[in-house]
Amino acid sequence: MAEHQRINLLRHIRPVYLLTTLALFLLGTGIARYLGQRINYTYFLLGITWMIFLQMGFFFLGDHFRSPFDIGLYNRLLKRPEDNAAEQYQPAEIILYISASFLTAAAFGSILLGFQGAVNMSIAVLMGLYCIGFIVLVIPGVSLDLSGIGEIITSLTLVLLPPAFAFFLQFGEFHRFLAYAIFPLVPLHLALIIMFRLVGYSEDIWQRRKTILVRIGWKQGVFLHNLSIFSGFILFGIALLFGFPIRLTGFVFLTLPVALFLVWSLSQLEDGAPVKWQLFTMLSLVVFFLPVYLITWSFWMH
Repeated sequence: MAEHQRINLLRHIRPVYLLTTLALFLLGTGIARYLGQRINYTYFLLGITWMIFLQMGFFFLGDHFRSPFDIGLYNRLLKRPEDNAAEQYQPAEIILYISASFLTAAAFGSILLGFQGAVNMSIAVLMGLYCIGFIVLVIPGVSLDLSGIGEIITSLTLVLLPPAFAFFLQFGEFHRFLAYAIFPLVPLHLALIIMFRLVGYSEDIWQRRKTILVRIGWKQGVFLHNLSIFSGFILFGIALLFGFPIRLTGFVFLTLPVALFLVWSLSQLEDGAPVKWQLFTMLSLVVFFLPVYLITWSFWMH
């Protein structure tokens, strides 16, 4: 029973979402460093800790309310039949207490940021938006009304706010390179979430989750996935036209062959091609995280 409890608690953690936050926080800090700002590592550590604690708090809170929130890649791929029976040993109050602990730690972290003088109007707005993004995804009533577009809100919250928060903590004001670097990543992340939805499509229908794929169907979902991938690379190309240095973003296009292969493979499903979910999921992770790594590396190394 104790083993079941540990495993079930692990399933409330979304490792892909946590990795997204960590990677993009590094990206935002790297952009500030590239622009000549000396990194304040106290702000860096307090900022990333605050974001992770807040995110973990809302993960557990959403699962406590059983809101239509993404159940996570870990849960979808590794769920075992006996886990449903084991849920009876994990009272909902435990999930609520864990959520409250993380949210309390996040509140304490925001106070520390204030004492350090890191919180100005821009930082306060970004922190507020980060909270609101998760609130609309997990709070009962609000989250149900937003079912079907939660994937879009998730991508906007996870992709735009962490690097912007990290950048403003260090640089203090907006710079166009921030927008050029992070906006193309939004459709690539949306494509990743849609892939997760495709993997769990039959379960989402059975559980009556009103995800975007349940609303539009899997065929339109594949089309939206492929369109999102193309949109991401097109936005990187547009950024080049507006003066984003090719030495910073050129390596991103090394991912394009993988993206094209994924798009082609999914397009074959409608013609009855074999379904290889593990391969598709791995390719989707590469298509999102490899550009994030390459552009982050470019900013930190130049």
